Amino acid sequence: MNFLNLLTKEKLVAGIEISDSVIRIAFFRAQNKKYKNERRVEQTTDNKQQTTDGVRGQKEQVERRVSEELVLIEEPIAANIIADGVVIDVDLLGKTLRSIWAKAKLGTDYAIVAIPDDKIYSRIFSFPRTVDGTRLTEAMRLAISFQLPVKTEEAYLDWERTGGTPSTNEILLSTVPRTVVQGYISALELAGIKTLALESHLASIARAVKLTPGRITLFSKKTPDGATIFALKDGILRFSRTLPLRFVPESQIHSETMRAKSAFETTAKEPVDEADLASARIRDDYAKHTALTEPGSKWLIALGAAIRGKIPEGADNLVSLLPVGTEEAYAYQKATTFAVLIRNMTIGVSVFFIVAFLSAYFFMLSLSQNANRTITTLSSSPISPELAEQESRIERVNALTETASLLLAETPVWSTVLTELTKLTTDGIVVSNFSAGSLAGTMAMSGTARDRATLNQFKKSLQDSVMLADVGLPITNIAQRENLPFSISFRLKDPGILYYK
Repeated sequence: MNFLNLLTKEKLVAGIEISDSVIRIAFFRAQNKKYKNERRVEQTTDNKQQTTDGVRGQKEQVERRVSEELVLIEEPIAANIIADGVVIDVDLLGKTLRSIWAKAKLGTDYAIVAIPDDKIYSRIFSFPRTVDGTRLTEAMRLAISFQLPVKTEEAYLDWERTGGTPSTNEILLSTVPRTVVQGYISALELAGIKTLALESHLASIARAVKLTPGRITLFSKKTPDGATIFALKDGILRFSRTLPLRFVPESQIHSETMRAKSAFETTAKEPVDEADLASARIRDDYAKHTALTEPGSKWLIALGAAIRGKIPEGADNLVSLLPVGTEEAYAYQKATTFAVLIRNMTIGVSVFFIVAFLSAYFFMLSLSQNANRTITTLSSSPISPELAEQESRIERVNALTETASLLLAETPVWSTVLTELTKLTTDGIVVSNFSAGSLAGTMAMSGTARDRATLNQFKKSLQDSVMLADVGLPITNIAQRENLPFSISFRLKDPGILYYK
């Protein structure tokens, strides 16, 4: 029994933009297209083939190429669901997302989600190149403890390396209050959407907008409550500032933008271009899609999230505002998929055997009743040759009934083992394979563990099981601390528990 293919199948990931008034989805759907390439082949005297314009030996070659179809979906949402980037009605947002997702029929449950940046704080930290590895992590934690505008225990945060200069490392930090993120997470779970990463609108825009290589561009973006100004360079968010109308009147937004530009030029020590996001263009390699309508800028957020979704599993080290990192989110979704699979298999196998048992029972009961009626009838009348033959048939039916009962009693119920293993599988354990040679023999399962402590705890849980015995865990790769591959063997204490009594 091999579940590896089910758990390692390539994921198709959609990009979702959630705003106060609208939800947009971008999704790259692969398409297979056939292209015909004809050539003519003529046999020469030295038995070699050469391409000619002759008519002899005509051969048609058909090549299959994969292209991408860009699917775009836009749906407005009620005004009372999200306000200033905060989810007001979680249930209504979940129902709205579920309805839009079902109508889209994308064929995937996975998504990268971009949320409003009203409550998201982002900043670039610079450290000397000599500060690297664990020292860099410690330096970031120290900087966060002193410079974060909220308490660390009240926020989700993440950072990524953004390059820097020959003498410095630069780290982009993003953080958001937990209460804000939890509203989106709960709504997405209600919608049945498996979120692999959560990021800000600005992060998605930086990935999709067309920029001049090597130059800083300062964008201004109107919001329902004012405006946001932010600087991008080579797809990286360098600076952002929110200008609420309650503090900055609309007439002063332009002057504040110019002031921010001047200050940023002084800090960056290089010229800064200015642009309005409403007139921004999509990157050339994605602007070719015919699904993009004018203005293309309105699709920057959803498109940027979808572009991130194309990053291979395990290679996404970009900022994510989920409670866990992107790699952990992938692992969690795999574990969830496995658990659901085991649950469905357990239910399916159990229902199958129950139905089979009941069907066999009622079938045998019906045969028995018919046989009894026939015997009663025959006993009250002289036995003719025809009745004797009927009695012989009844005896054969009874024999078959007895055989069926014996076969049913000898059929093992594997769902009992699967249910026990599912109950004992702890958080941090991903099972990829289960095998059993015989009921009385040794069984085995393999997979990966988050760390060695988690693996040892899993082994102990198996040893404490009243069902399992002779649990064995060979020690492999002692130096490896995380994502440990394992193979555990065991046997059943009493194989008889798998049979109907």
